[in-house]
Amino acid sequence: MSKPGKKFLNHVDHGFRQYKGERHVSFKSNKGAPHKNKKFNFKKDWANSVRYHLADEDIDMGGSSNAKVIFPKRNKRRDGQSGTTFQRGKKKLLEGPMNWYRVTLPYGNKYEKNFVLKKIGEKLEPTSFIPIMWQVNGQSATFYVDDFKTANQINEIDRDIQMPDGFNLFIRVNTGCPNVDITNDMKEKMKMAMGKRYNAATKALDLTKFHADPDLQHIFCALFKPIILLSVIDIISENIPELEALNLFDNNIHMLGHLKKMSQKLPNLKILHMGKNKLKDVLQLDALSGLPIVDLVLDGNPLCDAFQEKESYISEVRKRFPKVVKLDGIDLPPPISFDITTETTMPEFQQTYLCNPEGQAVIAQFLEQYFQLMDSDDRSPLQAAYHEQAMYSMTMAYAYGQHPKNSPWLNWYNTDNRNLKKITDSDRRFKLLKQGQSSIISFLKDMPSTKHDIMNFTVDLNLCTPQMLLLTVSGIFKELRTGHKQPPVRYFFRTLVIVPQGAGFCIANEEFHISNAKEPQIKQAFKTPMPSNRLPDVAAVVPIQQPTIDAKKQMVEAVSQQSGMNLEWSEKCLQDSNWDFQTAIFAFGQAQKDGKIPPEAFVK
Repeated sequence: MSKPGKKFLNHVDHGFRQYKGERHVSFKSNKGAPHKNKKFNFKKDWANSVRYHLADEDIDMGGSSNAKVIFPKRNKRRDGQSGTTFQRGKKKLLEGPMNWYRVTLPYGNKYEKNFVLKKIGEKLEPTSFIPIMWQVNGQSATFYVDDFKTANQINEIDRDIQMPDGFNLFIRVNTGCPNVDITNDMKEKMKMAMGKRYNAATKALDLTKFHADPDLQHIFCALFKPIILLSVIDIISENIPELEALNLFDNNIHMLGHLKKMSQKLPNLKILHMGKNKLKDVLQLDALSGLPIVDLVLDGNPLCDAFQEKESYISEVRKRFPKVVKLDGIDLPPPISFDITTETTMPEFQQTYLCNPEGQAVIAQFLEQYFQLMDSDDRSPLQAAYHEQAMYSMTMAYAYGQHPKNSPWLNWYNTDNRNLKKITDSDRRFKLLKQGQSSIISFLKDMPSTKHDIMNFTVDLNLCTPQMLLLTVSGIFKELRTGHKQPPVRYFFRTLVIVPQGAGFCIANEEFHISNAKEPQIKQAFKTPMPSNRLPDVAAVVPIQQPTIDAKKQMVEAVSQQSGMNLEWSEKCLQDSNWDFQTAIFAFGQAQKDGKIPPEAFVK
């Protein structure tokens, strides 16, 4: 076979299918020994054969990844002459995560757009398809489809459509979608399309399959792209802020994290339909929490299949949208709520809470003395702070998220840890309970040396009667053990039951919990200077108030019971002490010691 001239080869392309004269392609037999003067090069000879054959046969030169092995086959040419054609295997299309597919027609620009799309549509019948964003690049044409089933059917009709010039239409399908830049022109087109879909009477906007809108098919405007969906939300916020219902059905939306400000931009949104999208995790809905949604549709998203029980599904949705009364078109039972007709504000944070201001002087003085002794070199005097039959229990634990590997160890406290969840043996529990002054003081002496940040204590007095005080104290302290370059900072929480004893008070029961301080607590620790080495004045937090008549009566009875005086002299003692119970008891003890109380004070 004679090789065509160089000038002829320069004119050979897909658009030049015929030339004058006859040309035949044949493959020489390679039987026997190879030619002595020519070494056979399979790749080169194969490429040359394909190149010469292009003038007669319909072969794709696009180098598509869908190509498989090409096999020559003898058959009748369209001009009646015998020739060779090539059969290409069709690559199977795999489903993509975004469910968008790019359709490429390598020589699609040779034909009129509407004619090509009509031919493809006829071949796909009864399936209908919507081509998105038709573009041409040289001789190639591309468009996009948003459905795997449709994309797979288009992939299957590759070279099955014969065009008017007698050649079959090449079709290549791959997963993918184009990059998008939001321009002013694109925004205007989006506004026009949204305007047609807005119902002013119901304040509802229907954006179902928004990218398939006839006015948007020539651009790529898919809402699963964050930049496009955010632009849509901005357009709504600027033009229809009163919007109450939004339908985002069938838009391939797979993430919502970029919509965290949606509750601010659409504060009136009550109805949200997001069915038939690609949301896989209910946590995606966290970005929309804060919206006053009462009607929500999620059916058709993969997240719905993650719930085996309907109650769990409803519960998770209502965690994000407590006002929902309709879910996936089904009416729900009304949510459990308090019957509060008007909005109320929570009270301001208080570092110290006193259920009864009368206890302020007692706990201020008691805690000041206690922690001064606790931080001293000798803790023996603390024995007087505990009742003879007092009980003491200690627990320890690493805070949530902390691990011994990256935080100071609590090994010293682990030996006496009385955590009832871990200590199940009753005998062990009993042994770990410290009972009596001696046992408690022995334990406190063995504890590492400490320095408490008493200026930042949180003190709550939860019960205050003449017979008992119940309070909790929490705060931060440093361990001053030797061998530590950086003293570990601990957090503690103590619950104290304090009862009157003699002229003062003592601890009858204490529960002590310890853990490592967290980073924010460490940063704030020991920042407030302590004036004159005193505990912060509780009166500065809670205003001093005179006790009520009933409270005065109880105080008189309590003083009478402890002192042995009659009610008249007990009341006089309290009046002279400005109704300070602790001062009155102290004054009685001092006066009795000095012999200043007359006998008639004890006559009842």
